[in-house]
Amino acid sequence: MFAVFGRSSLEADRFDEITGMAASMVIPMSQAQPGHVATFLSHNPDKTRGASIFVFETKEQAEAFGSSMNLPPEAPVHIESFEVFEVFAHG
Repeated sequence: MFAVFGRSSLEADRFDEITGMAASMVIPMSQAQPGHVATFLSHNPDKTRGASIFVFETKEQAEAFGSSMNLPPEAPVHIESFEVFEVFAHG
């Protein structure tokens, strides 16, 4: 398995919009990708930073998803980075 780790900045005053985007766009989009295993979205206590993990069966699937992840410039989430790692253990 391979995981795409993402980091983002969040507009905390628009957090209701962020959770709506997660439920209506990000999660369904990741689940529709070939090889999808799991998606995890998280935020820090003051809701200004976000971290995501998208898990896929193969490196190619993870890389394809990472390169396709784009949000409109006016979105309350600003993607800072995506990086693909091989999962070597889980529990």
